Formats: sequence, C-alpha cells, structure tokens
Amino acid sequence: RPQPEHSGREEQALKTIMAAMTGGPIEVSAGLKRAISVDVTNKDDMLEIMPLGAGSEVGRSCVLASYKNKTVMFDCGVHPGYAGIASLPYFDEVDLSTVDAMLITHFHLDHCAAVPFVVGRTNFKGRILMTHPTKAIFAMLMNDFVKLNKQSDNSEALFGEKDVQECMRRIEVIDFHQEMDIDGVKVTPYRAGHVLGACMFYVDIGGLRMLYTGDYSRTPDRHLPGADLPPIPPHVVIVEATYGVSPHSPREERERRFTDMVRRVLTRGGKVLLPVVALGRAQEVLLILEDYWVKHPELKGVPIYQASALAKRAMTVYQTYINVLNSDMKAAFEESNPFVFNHVNHLANSSGLDDVGPCVVLATPSMLQSGLSRDLFESWCGDSKNGVIICDFAVQGTLAREILSDCKTVTSRTGQELPLRMTVDAISFSAHADYPQTQQFLDALAPPHVVLVHGEAGEMGKLKRALEGKAAADGKKMMVYNPKNCQAVEIKHSQSKTARVVGRLALNPPKEGDRVSGLLVQKDFGHMIVAPEDLHEYTSLKTAKLTQRQKVPTTQKLGELRFALEALFEGIHTVSSWDPEAKPEPEALAADDEKKKKEEEPAAEAEEEPASPTKATRGKKKAAASPAKDKNGAVKKEEPAEEAVVKKEEDEREGSPEPPGLSVNGGQLTILKRAADKKWGAEHALLQWDADPINDMIADAVLSVILQLEEEPEHLTRAEAAHKDAMKNKDKAGVQAARLRIVAAMLGVQFGEPRAIDEENQVVELRVENADVAVRYGNRDVDCADAAVKSRVETALERIDMAIADSSFSRALPSVSGVSGADPLKGT
Repeated sequence: RPQPEHSGREEQALKTIMAAMTGGPIEVSAGLKRAISVDVTNKDDMLEIMPLGAGSEVGRSCVLASYKNKTVMFDCGVHPGYAGIASLPYFDEVDLSTVDAMLITHFHLDHCAAVPFVVGRTNFKGRILMTHPTKAIFAMLMNDFVKLNKQSDNSEALFGEKDVQECMRRIEVIDFHQEMDIDGVKVTPYRAGHVLGACMFYVDIGGLRMLYTGDYSRTPDRHLPGADLPPIPPHVVIVEATYGVSPHSPREERERRFTDMVRRVLTRGGKVLLPVVALGRAQEVLLILEDYWVKHPELKGVPIYQASALAKRAMTVYQTYINVLNSDMKAAFEESNPFVFNHVNHLANSSGLDDVGPCVVLATPSMLQSGLSRDLFESWCGDSKNGVIICDFAVQGTLAREILSDCKTVTSRTGQELPLRMTVDAISFSAHADYPQTQQFLDALAPPHVVLVHGEAGEMGKLKRALEGKAAADGKKMMVYNPKNCQAVEIKHSQSKTARVVGRLALNPPKEGDRVSGLLVQKDFGHMIVAPEDLHEYTSLKTAKLTQRQKVPTTQKLGELRFALEALFEGIHTVSSWDPEAKPEPEALAADDEKKKKEEEPAAEAEEEPASPTKATRGKKKAAASPAKDKNGAVKKEEPAEEAVVKKEEDEREGSPEPPGLSVNGGQLTILKRAADKKWGAEHALLQWDADPINDMIADAVLSVILQLEEEPEHLTRAEAAHKDAMKNKDKAGVQAARLRIVAAMLGVQFGEPRAIDEENQVVELRVENADVAVRYGNRDVDCADAAVKSRVETALERIDMAIADSSFSRALPSVSGVSGADPLKGT
C-alpha cells in the first residue's frame, strides 16, 4: 500500500515512544527491501544451566537451562543404582511450575523414567516433547515399571497407572529436523544414534542457541545411523562425558572380540549371561549373534534366549519405524524382516533353563540390580564354566560395576555370600560417544561454551582438561564446565538484537544511517517496527483511543471564549448539539428512525432508474414538472434547495440562544458550556479531547486561556485585603479568619458557594453533588458521608494549601502538605 503522509506531530510522538523504549534512536541497516534489520539495543543476558541429575555422575539425567525467563528441562530419568525417591533428580531444588518445556531424548530409564512422577506428583505445567518411536516405547516401559512395583509390593512406588495415563496424554511428538515453537522457544531434534528414536535437541531462545546431545554416537552400528551434525553452530553444547578420554575400538573389532568371548564359554560347556537393556542395545546384540550363528552352522544346536517379554512386544515398534533405521536395514526390509530371528527363542522365566546345556541368554536389567538377570547371575556365578559379559556402561554403585573390579565373592539379594567363579568380561556396545568422537564433534561445531554431564567426576575432569588443551592448541576460545548436581553454570551471552521493519515502512527501503520511526512490537524474542496503521495486520494487537474530559469552573460566555481562542487557533467552530454524558430521549430516537426511513425511500427509488450521464439533470427537471407521490398517491412536499436551507439556518441562528459548544483545531478538542444547576454544580466549561501529545498541549493552552479570562472573585479579593490588614496589625485571630475565608472562596470556585463559614471554629460547610461536606480547617479534617466526594475535597484542600504556600499567610497554620511553617506574627 502507498506510504501515507505523516504530520510532524505524529513523527515526533513516534520518536518519543521509540526513545523511551530503546534508550535512543534506531539506526536502520541497508540491504533488505521489505524486512530491514535495525539494531534495537545491546545488553548482556545470563544463561543458567543446572544439572538436577547426571552432574558428575551417570544416571538420572535431568538438566535445566534458563534464559530470558524461559526454562527448558532436558531429560528426566532415574538413577539405576538407587530406588524410590532417592533415585530421582533433585526436583526440590527448583520450582517446576516455571519449566516451559521438557525435552526427552530417548526411552532409557535413566533419561525418562521420572516423567510420570513429575506430571502426576509435582506442579509441572509445561509441555513434553519426544520423537515418535520414543513415545511408543516409553509407554510400554512405564506400564511395565508400574507392574513391577505392584508385584514387588513397593511402598515407595514413584507413580501409578493414572500418572502414566496423564503423562501419555500430555506428551507431544516431534519429527527429526522439525522445528517447533514453544512460546518463543524454538526446538529442533536431530538424530543422535544410540537407540531407536534417540535425538539431540537444538534449542534457540531469543537468538541463544544450545545443543543438548543426551546419549549420542557418531558411529553407525548395525541398525542405526550415526548422530547428525547440526548445520548452524550453537553457542553452548551440553554433551555427555560417559567415557571421558577413553577411545572405543572399531566396531568390527568389538564384534569379533565379543563373539570370541561367547564361543569360548560355549566351547567349555558353559552358559553365557548377557545383561542388557530390554530395548536398544539388546537388538544390536541380537543382530550380531544372529549373523554369527548363520555364518557358523556348527552352533546351530546352541540356543539363544531372549528373556524379555517387553523386548518381544517392542519389536513391532522397530518394524514400524523403518524410516529412522540406517540404509542397510532399510535395504534388508525390502527382502525380509531382519528383526525376525531364526536362532533366537523367547524365554518366559528362569525355570526353562533347568535342563539346558550350553546356551546364550539375554536378560534384563543390564546392571544386575534385580530381575531375571540377577536371578541367573546368582544361580550361575559359582560355576567356572559359565561366563557373564557386560555389554553396556557399568554405572557406579551397581552390581555390574562391582564384579568388574575383580572381586571374589558377591552378596545375594537374600544377604548370602556367593563365590564368584564364572568369568567376567566387558565389551562396550552402549553406543555412547568416546573421546575421539566427542573431540571431532566439538571441533566441527566450535562452540564457545561446553558443559559436560552424564559422566563420573574423574572422567569428566580428564575430558575437561583434554578439550581445553586441544582448543588452546588450535587457537580457539572454548570454556569447558563440569558442574555437579545442583551447581549452576552461568554464561553471559551478549548479542545485538534486531528488529524487522515491515509493512508500509519498508516500501521505500531507507539508506544506511537513515532513521525509521514506528511502533516497536515484541513477540516472544522477536522485534518488528510497524506503522501504527499496520499494527492490526502484523500483530493481534488492537489500537484504542483514550478520551479525556476536564471540568473548568468559569462564568465566561462561550462567545467570549471563542474570541480569545481565535487569537491562538484556527478552525474554531460552534457545535450545535453535543453532550457526552446526555442520554438521547426516546422521542428523539423515534424521530431519528423515522427520518432515516424517509431518507432511504427516495434513495431506493433512485437506484431503480437506469444509469445515464444526464440523470441528475433530468431528475431535477422531472421533479419540477411532476411532483413525487408517496405510496398512497399523495403528493410529497418538495425539499427546499440547499441555498434556501443555509439561508434559513442563518436566519434562525440570529437571536437564538448561545450554542452549547465549540470545536477547536478542526475537532481535536471540544468545549461544552454548562450553567449552574443541581446536577452539575457550579457553572463550568467541559473540555473533551482524544489523548495524544499534540491534543494534550492544545488542552493545556485552552485551559490557560479560560483561567486567564476568569476574574478573581470579589469575596476572595476582600478576604486577601482583610488578611493583609490583619498581618499589618499583628492580629493573629484576624489572620486565621481571613485565611479561612480565602480557602472558602477557593473551594467555592471548584464546588460552589459555601453554605456557611464558621470563623470561630474554623469550619466551612459545602454542598457537593447532593452530599453535605464540613471542612474543619483547623486540623484539615473533612467530614462527608460520600467517600468519593470526601476524597475529592481532601485533594482540593491539599492543593489549595500547596497553591498558597509561598504567600506570607501560609505560615500561619500547619498544612496537610507540610509546606507551611512558623507563626507569621513572630517574624521570619
């Protein structure tokens, strides 16, 4: 649309608004046609990152990031080494109602199992995001979690079925690379490798970019691709430090070592226990074993058992989300389902192994804390033929970590000491990043700040020193932090904020150094500058008009006011009928309706006539030759010509009473004159105008003119003269009496003549808006049953004291304002 012409007052008003909001003018950057970047302000903002779990430990991952009054929670899991409330993150350290979003990276319990507790047992009100596969498997895991608690009669159950149901109702799903806006927080998930559906969350809050990796792996495995590299480098990376500075051997080598370990145990007639997480690494291990059994027919008679009903049910999820698997698995699905294992059998319980010889069993949980894996371990650990292979990261405080420390005995769940004779081996298929992966990942992203989580304190310390040393050697600035639980990391993030100039302001792109005036609108963390006329098109905001009214006591006639105002303003016009507080009479409304009907009838008839260039001329001639008739056939009365109407109005105006109002400056301000009566009180002028800086100045000028025209009341002049004489004669009582009459006169100007003045008791009685008022001037008390009227009189009394504070008589008595001083008769 074309650019409208703005008057100087509009431009000045907009510049005033902009200066007040931004601390100065806004300089426009050149180069954009319809969206122009404008530097609004520069200030430092503080990002706070606090781990509530996984701070210098592995387990109960939960990290809070707060910036610009927005708070995001990354992951919400439990610690596998603890039970009940002790396994939870430190939720009591924060107000969970302030968390805007909870972002769950994957379905492992140490990253998600506390979500139902937070939803059902805390004041958390934010949104919850997961990928599609994560939500599907999460539902299975949480329902099994509840069933296990019921079976064990756990009095410290963290949540129940209703909590899980409510949790599932609130979870929202998000696709990889899909950006979702949560009240200004932009969230984008990227592939993390690790397990099916695992993601890294890339979060943008007001231009501050964070990447939370969760558990990730940059190395592809048999069924998953490696982690993505976000295209836009973040300012802060929160990265796992699970393996510290340790490197992984190549995947092919690890698979060969693993199958060799399994074969050695089977060759000596033993049983192989593989403690695994039901979903994730279990599928990777099954793919390895299935492939090895196919390539070695001699092992055909050795059974492989999967002792997890959950893993069996979840296999449908793997078959559903083929699109998130790697290219090899997608190709394999073209021919057959690679997750249908010909050499793997399902095992319902441990009794099914009583008469079985050499075999391989995958059982949960991976840390040997409870469940079938613990039962089988206690049954088999005393036989040297058997072997256990830890395929996941062994968390501190678990039995899996304990047996890797070369112990000779273990304590059973019943408290019995058991000899540990079976072989114990470890091979990592956990799909966590090692040091080379982490170092290369951070080299590619080059973030200025790195926060380490999900690692033991010692390993994190080593990784911190290694990353800082590598950055220094490369000449890069990188701050690395390794906080403990509940220890906040504060990072200053300074950036130049920009505002997009849109709409008609961008039609003519300004040049470098030009100034742009408009309304600065902030939505979430974005800014735009728009013309007031475009506000409704680019925002949901509505413009409003503020009308101001002020009553000014005056006895001047409207004609005298007009004469005085015409010396200052052009465009003074009379207003024949205007009263903002008057309600139209029913008769007047009926007359208006009848008038409208009469006006509409000839207009409708005119519309029926055919269009013609000389239609108006012919119409006039026709009216003169053939008078119009109404519906009943009666001849209508002819309307007088416009010139005759004007002449008639001018004639009627002569000798008519004074019009009630004036319009100033083309209608910018209107003045209504009212006579004294019971409803309105003293004779006064009512000023009305639409508030803006220009109209406010016009109102001040009009008010000044009215006040200057008003002569000082005669009784006020007499009171001032009496006060002067009393001061001269040092008559203290006369000074007080004269001061009371001065105050009474000034109150009378505003509220009408006082009904009585009691000089002896210093009391002035008034009648204000049908309410009796008694002003006890000696102690500045006001008695009135109407609270609103009492407040107005008290305010007026205080202002009167302030107005006469500089006069000599103002020191005669103490004032409510505290301005007056000592007795004037004692000198100054």
